[in-house]
Order: sequence, then C-alpha cells, then structure tokens
Amino acid sequence: MAGYRDLLVGGLLLHFATSALAAVTGKSLVQTHAASSAGRVNEAETRKALRGRRAQSSHGSRANIFRAAKSASGRGGLEARQVPLFIPKMGLANVTEPTAYPPPPPVLHPWKEMQPLDTAVGNYLISGFIVQPTLTPPPSQASLDLAFACPALLTWPAEVAVSAPDPCGSLSSGTWKSSDGSTLINWDMSCLDTTSPGLTAPSVQPVTTYTMPNGDAFGTSQAVTTPYGGSYIELRDCGGAAVFTVDEKIYKQTGKPDETACQKYGSCDGVLYFQYFIKNSGGQVVAMSGYTTFFQDSFDITDSTGVPIVTVSRNGWEPNNRRPDCSANPKPRLWNLKFASSPPGQWAAGTAQWPIAAVMTMLAARDNVRMPDGHVLWSNCNVLKTMGWVFLGGSILCCCVCVPMLIFLLCSASILRFVDEAEKRFFPKRMRKPSAYGD
Repeated sequence: MAGYRDLLVGGLLLHFATSALAAVTGKSLVQTHAASSAGRVNEAETRKALRGRRAQSSHGSRANIFRAAKSASGRGGLEARQVPLFIPKMGLANVTEPTAYPPPPPVLHPWKEMQPLDTAVGNYLISGFIVQPTLTPPPSQASLDLAFACPALLTWPAEVAVSAPDPCGSLSSGTWKSSDGSTLINWDMSCLDTTSPGLTAPSVQPVTTYTMPNGDAFGTSQAVTTPYGGSYIELRDCGGAAVFTVDEKIYKQTGKPDETACQKYGSCDGVLYFQYFIKNSGGQVVAMSGYTTFFQDSFDITDSTGVPIVTVSRNGWEPNNRRPDCSANPKPRLWNLKFASSPPGQWAAGTAQWPIAAVMTMLAARDNVRMPDGHVLWSNCNVLKTMGWVFLGGSILCCCVCVPMLIFLLCSASILRFVDEAEKRFFPKRMRKPSAYGD
C-alpha cells in the first residue's frame, strides 16, 4: 500500500509542475505578441506623423487637417489592395457576347440534347470552316479606301511647269513645279517597274514613276503595245490600277509637205497631224486635243464638247535638237501648263488636273525619240526587254515541247523493251482450255 501511495503522490506533483510551466510559457508568448503589436502600431503612428509633417510643411495646417481626415477614413481599405496601373475601358464586348449577322443556324448539343453521333461529327468538322463573329464590327469600304488610299495632292496651282528630258540635264528624271518654284511631283523613268504592286499588262516600253516630294509613291505611266500592233499610254495610281488611258492618233495628208516641218524637222513626206484622246477608266473621252502639226509649239486641250481645260506650250526649245551646246547654259526644257479659270466637268477641282501633267511628261519623252515619219524610235530598254521576252518564250517552248519530244525519241525503244520483258516475266503465256465457245 505504501508503494501505491508514493506513486500517486508523484503523479500529482508531476501534473502540477507541468501545468505551472505551461502557464508561464503562455504568458510569455502573449507578452511577446503584445509587444510586437505595439511596435507595429508605434511604427505606423510614426509614419503617419512624418507624413503629416511633410504635408504641413508644403500645404499648411488647414490642408493637413483635411488630408489627415480623408486619409484616416480611406487608408485602411486602400492599403489592403494594389492600385491598378491603368483603368480598363468598358465596351460592348465586355457585357454581351458577339452575335453574327445573319445569325447562324441552331446547333444541337452532343450530350444534353442526345445528338446522333454522325451529326455530331459532321457539325464538329463543318464548324471549323464557319467564320466566327468579331468583337467589333468589320470596317466599311469607305474606311478601307481611306486607309489604303494613294497620296492626295492638297493643292494644285493654275500654272505648272513640267520638265522634259534634257540632254544638258537628265534624260530619265524631272519634276512638276508650280510658278513659285515649289516641287509638286518628281518623275523618274526606268526600264523595269519595281514600285507598282500587283500585275500589269506586259510591255517592252519603259515605265515612268511619279513620287511625292517626301518619297511616297503617287503613280506610274507606261506605253502599252496591243497584240494587234497598236499602242496606248496607261496612267496608273499607286496601287497599279489604270485610271486613265491616252490614245495618240497620227494622220498623214499626202501631197505637198509643210515647209516648216520639212526644213526644221525633216518631215517632208506629206503633212503629219497628231491628236490625243484622254479616257477615264470606263473608256469615256474626258479630254482631247485638236489636230496638231509636227512638234507644234503650243496647243489647247479641251473636253469632248470643246470647252478649254489647259493650254500647253514649250519654252523655246526644239525636241529634235538632241545634241545641244551645253556650254552655253541653255534654259531647262519645260512644258508650261496654264489651266483655264473654270475648267469643265471633273477638271474643275484643281487636285484632279494632274493627269494632264502626266500626259505631257509622256509626250515629251516620246517626242525626244520621234522620227520624221511620226513613229517613235525604239530605245535600249525596248531592245533589252524584247530580247528578254523572246528568250523567255523560247525557254518555255523548249521545256514544254522540245525536251519531252527528245526524251521520247531517245528513250521510247528501251522503255518499250523493258515493259515487254516485265510482262513476259510476271505474266507468262500459259495454255488453257476455253470455258466457252469463242473464248
């Protein structure tokens, strides 16, 4: 009994000692947590006091009172979340689902509405080819035309000077300038068209490229030869689309030649007359010239009813003088364009008169290589491009016709022999009894 009593007393003493130790440890933890909380409170109060002193030093005591009151009321909620870097915009796509117009046909759900397996597979395959509705409406054709439109001329003067190919200057480049000397358009003639996008009609003629003063492409022009031997001048925009065409007509009056043309230009076989027709993209004549003589110094361009549009004139130079004395510093070769005060039709807007300047640029280039009979002499570009087209056509003919025929002639006998031997080896002849009469 004494042993049990000593064991019970020892257990009670151990229980009391463990409880006392646990109480002391819990008290110390509570004090440590309280001290840390007080430290954080003191640190927050210190930051608030420093912020208040800074605001008081910059704005005064009255502004500090209102700022402290406002910050005390709203700081507790704002400190818990981060300030967004940007404010998102709310649009129609945020609140509604995009819908197609016209709406797509109804579709069965594969599992909820017990859609058959074959129709579910078909709907899965076909739905990949259906265009999904966009979040924003598609752009209109007007906005697309404005975004991808060619550069527009903001102003166009009543008098324009178009530079012609000049042996003392440049034969392949020039400008359009106003009367005050400011440049409107720069033009450059090259053998290959590397600026116009898309495909254009093949031609052996050089191409003239027009650019704005800042370098933006404005358009091109080129003489195009038809399969029947005729030719016309095509004016294109910056996208390569033909907007105007120019037809040059040459008329010959037999008999006594024009004395001036015979003496100055060597055109002594009758009298030659030239006439030019400017047509829009629809083929309608919108401007034309009268009958002009060989290298006429000045003439008028009117509409189809005879209302004047512009008067063009040279500034004293002769087109057939291809080797002038450049040491005498001759004047630059120019075509001066003087537009009417009230042009008719589409020519009333000044910025729509640029095709006249492009036509005179092309005529000046053609007059520089025009022969006494009125025809235009081929340039080096014409010869090179013609040889290139002939070589390309010959290569295609050889690849598509000559090479297959040569292979057939050289290899047909050996191929037939190989096929015959293969047939005899894999399908030899065997004797059999016919199953029916006549077999």
